[in-house]
Amino acid sequence: MAPTSAEVRKQNAINNLSTSVPQIFNDAQKPNATQRKHAVALRKIQEQCALNSPARKGHPHDIDPEGEGKFNAEVIRNINKILNVRKREPHADRIVRFIATFMQYTQQLDTTEDSDEDDEQDEDDNENEENEYLSARFVEHLLRHLLRGTQAKHKPVRLRCCQIIALSINSLGEIDEELYQQLRSALFGRIRDKEASVRIQAATALSRLQSADDEVDPKDGRNIAGKLLWLLQHDPSAEVRRVVLFNLDKTDETIPYILERARDIDGINRRVVFLKPMAEIDDFRTLTLQQRNDLLKWGLNDRDRLVRRAASRMLANHWIRHADNNLLEFLERLDVVDSPIADDVLTAFLNARTDIVNSIKFEEQFWENLSTESAFMAKVFIKFLKSQKMEEKLDEILPEVTRHAFSIQNCWDIRKSADDDMQTDYDFIIVQLLEIAKCLDYADEVGRRKMFVLLREMLMDQHLHDEYVPIIVELFKIISPDERDFTRVMIEIISDIQELSMPDTGHIEEASTPSKRARLGSDNGEHIRIKSEDEEPADTESRLLKGMLLHLKCLTICRHMLELSEESLQNNSTLYGILNELIVPSVQSKEVVLREEGLHCLGLACALDKNLGHHNIPLFVHCLKNGHEQLQQKALMIIFDMIMIYGLPSFLEKLESEEALDQLFEYCLDHDSVEVQGIAVEGLSKLMLTRSFKSEAILKLLVVLYFFPTTIDDNKIQQCLSYFFPAYCYSSHENQHVMVKIAIKALMELCDTYADLEKDERMVNPAQISDMLADWTDPRRIALSKIKLADENQVDHDAHADVAIDALESIVKHGGLVRKTMVHLLGKLHLADASDERLKAIHQLIEHINKEKPLKETAVVRNAWARFCKSVETIISKSNNDNNDDDNNNDDDRATTESAAGENIEESCRQSTTSTDSGAAESIETPLPSSSSVDDEPVNK
Repeated sequence: MAPTSAEVRKQNAINNLSTSVPQIFNDAQKPNATQRKHAVALRKIQEQCALNSPARKGHPHDIDPEGEGKFNAEVIRNINKILNVRKREPHADRIVRFIATFMQYTQQLDTTEDSDEDDEQDEDDNENEENEYLSARFVEHLLRHLLRGTQAKHKPVRLRCCQIIALSINSLGEIDEELYQQLRSALFGRIRDKEASVRIQAATALSRLQSADDEVDPKDGRNIAGKLLWLLQHDPSAEVRRVVLFNLDKTDETIPYILERARDIDGINRRVVFLKPMAEIDDFRTLTLQQRNDLLKWGLNDRDRLVRRAASRMLANHWIRHADNNLLEFLERLDVVDSPIADDVLTAFLNARTDIVNSIKFEEQFWENLSTESAFMAKVFIKFLKSQKMEEKLDEILPEVTRHAFSIQNCWDIRKSADDDMQTDYDFIIVQLLEIAKCLDYADEVGRRKMFVLLREMLMDQHLHDEYVPIIVELFKIISPDERDFTRVMIEIISDIQELSMPDTGHIEEASTPSKRARLGSDNGEHIRIKSEDEEPADTESRLLKGMLLHLKCLTICRHMLELSEESLQNNSTLYGILNELIVPSVQSKEVVLREEGLHCLGLACALDKNLGHHNIPLFVHCLKNGHEQLQQKALMIIFDMIMIYGLPSFLEKLESEEALDQLFEYCLDHDSVEVQGIAVEGLSKLMLTRSFKSEAILKLLVVLYFFPTTIDDNKIQQCLSYFFPAYCYSSHENQHVMVKIAIKALMELCDTYADLEKDERMVNPAQISDMLADWTDPRRIALSKIKLADENQVDHDAHADVAIDALESIVKHGGLVRKTMVHLLGKLHLADASDERLKAIHQLIEHINKEKPLKETAVVRNAWARFCKSVETIISKSNNDNNDDDNNNDDDRATTESAAGENIEESCRQSTTSTDSGAAESIETPLPSSSSVDDEPVNK
């Protein structure tokens, strides 16, 4: 029987597979290729080859296994050609996308549409079953082939196989359980691949299975989401972590891990957190308050400008929509009362949305109905306008001083009668209004006096919260005509507050002046002690407690006043009275809190008067040695301030010797309190960077402390010293020379510490420590400006040579870990520019070690030692050759000079003879130059 036309077309399609399929693949890899069109063409060929034609209507098309196999084989053959192509080859990438497009198209084509009529639906169901089966069979066949490639030795093959799998995951229909388990197992293996590009594609593929699979891998007890979270935390490749960030589902389990990436070491990953997952959450209130604060703090304060911009855009373009673009509602959801980052958040929002700045207005009704959010918004908005120098808008927004004082007064009165919850809200509102008051213009005398009376009343209130005090004192400084008037007002208020603690009746045991205020304003006031009659013990205790609290309040006001003062005590003598009547008695008090606050005030006063500071140095030293921990912290900070302000010589006059100061600092660095240690490290770093203090012993102790096991987790010490050592060593040769002197001593001590480590202690390996010391003592790392400005003779090229000599001497005297570490250090030193004298000393030490103390450590150490010895010999040999070349060049120059001189003499003689004959003939006299002119002639040598 003759074949039908359909059978002929099918046979022709099968026969032409070797040309038609490659042609489609060839067209698909072109830059301007339309992938969808080529996918349709390939699907048509697939149907012609894989289906028996034509089937009767109402009956399914049966699959021709032979034709299907030939089609699949040809497609696989063409796919194999790009599997071994390296990454980022555009033609291969287009073929990969074409394969994914083809599988997606066949899957869509085989999907049944519900809109068909009932009778047509019955007919199409059978056909769709066949087509769906056809596409599913192809995907399964291709998947089994690609899974074999995931185990290939060649990196490009593993990469392309994982890439095609990742792109085709969404086109997978139902596959059998065995194949699915093979797919999971293969992808689980590839996320641990040594190549980051392979891990990226494997992670992409797994991320598309995470929502539909909760099965746990028995090897590590993690499901797919758990595997992705592990990659997000531990994968060394920033690109792998980024892919997981883009594709990870946002759930209660995954959000904390996503937030961690806001502190990723890669700036792009930090930016992605704000651009993708956090911008797409349904409501930012799903994050806890702490999570919100941390995320915004990290983003808005990031060192990368692009990360800060991404965080601002997340706020201004996405999170604001969660509050229906209502700024007050947005602030309410942020919980501005308890959020430490709220100011930065709103400022970033205003910077990102400058379009709404001009639309914000504060009408009269706004100031009459203040809430915590509206008061906060007004404060931040006014400060924003001031920082942007938008004077016209600022004049439009700012209230009059008198009107603003009445607003504060109204809130203050309401607060007094409110319950505890309302008091908290009104405390916050009043603080915002006081901050706004700093921006007002006090040229209006009526308004200034009204504000003055209000602030005085608030500061005198016995129940005033501490958070009000610094703002009110600063406002007094703003509205005062000058600093003396400001000081006088503060002293009057302190005097009035102290009088509140005095009972109406009682016996005064010591003589007193008529007015407390007069004593505070004088230099020679005396203490008052009051003893009331017939007091109950409870009343006495209550009175003492009240008196102590009022005394503490006076000290707090005094402290903030001194922080804002700039004039010397000699120019503002009213401060001496408060010094003698309030500060000194507080320092001598038995109450710990009063003693601490009094010492703080005394330190501030000493910063205003050199003689006072010089006189009280022994007191600060005594508090540092014998006080409790908090007092020691304050005393140490004051000591550093005194040295920084008045210089080290002035401080040493009150000590026995410079060694006493070193011992004092050593005591602080060895202190049991990490807070005292941190203050000491920070203060010494500042002093040494500014060259206000210099000590080899202290520098050595800082190096040891930096690597010591007890401080490895102390962020304050680690961050401070991580900045200090490079800045100190690279800023000048003088500083680097000090580091050279102590480097080997510190390294030997750290080697001993490392050898004695307990099981639960951690410490940096001595080899890594030696690398850092070699870097800090490298003269080539000195700041370029210093090198350009310095004389060539001042550049210390022997810094590393001196380190090498010290290291070699330690090798002679010690063994074990010290020897191993020193040999490692020697290999990191730059000796090519060292002087001949230093090189000779190094060579002699090497010969002595090889002869008397040969190294018998591991092969690694011996090889490193051999390389160092060879490098030194090479440098010395080169130096000798250069010296010989210089000597030869000098001899050649001398011979050339002598030869030239002889030739010049002969030529002069010939010219002289000729000129003589010519002169005789022509009777021309040639005048001789004078002796002075001869002496002035330049001499050629």
